[in-house]
Amino acid sequence: MSHIRLSRARSLALGTALAIGAGAFTPAFAASNLAFMDNSPLAFMRKADNASIAKAAGAALSDQQDNETVEWSNKGTGNPTAITAQLTPTNTQKTDAQTCRDLIVLLGARGQEVTLRLAACRKGENGRWELQKRGSK
Repeated sequence: MSHIRLSRARSLALGTALAIGAGAFTPAFAASNLAFMDNSPLAFMRKADNASIAKAAGAALSDQQDNETVEWSNKGTGNPTAITAQLTPTNTQKTDAQTCRDLIVLLGARGQEVTLRLAACRKGENGRWELQKRGSK
C-alpha cells in the first residue's frame, strides 16, 4: 500500500493538491476578494477527507499507468458534504534515483469542480511520494 505525504496546506490542494493553503489567508488575500473560493470543493475538505484522498493519490501514483483514472469519494469520512475526485497520473519520468509523475485531480462538491495538476516524486521503487514545487523535479 502506498501513501503520499502531504502537509495540511498541500493536501487541500489535492485536495489537496494537493498545494493551496485555503485556510491560511493573510489579510492581503482577504482584501483581494477571494469569496469565489467559498464554494470551491477545497472549502469543504476536512482532515479525514485529506487523509483519504492522500492515500488514494499515493495508490494512483504507484499503481496506475499514465492516463489511467481512479475514482475517489469521501464516503465514510464523516463529512456530510459529498466530495468526489478523479485522480489521473501522467507524464511519468524515471531516472536511476527517482520516479516523478504529474497527478491531475478533478475534485467535485456541491455542483462545483476544480482541476489541480500536481507534481510528485519518490526515491526508489518503494519510497514515499512527495509533492514537488513546479520546476524542482
